[in-house]
Amino acid sequence: MPTARTVSTVRGNETTMAVDKADDDNFVVIKCATDINMSSELEQLEANCYGGNEILISGNDPIPAFTLNGIVKEYPTAEKAANVSGNDLEDWHLSKEPKEFKYARGMTGDRVRSFTGFVSAYGEAGTANGLQTYSATISAMKKITITPSE
Repeated sequence: MPTARTVSTVRGNETTMAVDKADDDNFVVIKCATDINMSSELEQLEANCYGGNEILISGNDPIPAFTLNGIVKEYPTAEKAANVSGNDLEDWHLSKEPKEFKYARGMTGDRVRSFTGFVSAYGEAGTANGLQTYSATISAMKKITITPSE
């Protein structure tokens, strides 16, 4: 059960991305992520006419994208169900398989963003003396739902 928030400032490590990995309504936190970024823009229309120019909001819902960077891990078979690896993200990218995601903070009443999305981009990088890392973009397929955590 989530605890009540006592400090109003949100720390980066309080926000997580979770996915319904097995499509069974059980969400697994992507623990190997080292940073998560959300971006959302409103579509704009340019109205140019003899009376002047103006920018208008298109009326379409904003559809956010989430960029995750993390450490590549190869989980043993017994641990795969309880963890999300870069391999999972790459597999969902290659299969174009949509998944249910939650971008949330764990305190009671904190914001939870729920959405159906797909891994629209995936890449890996590493150096000989460093860890192998991944970068993935998860694109929402329609407007997200925002609810408070319980």
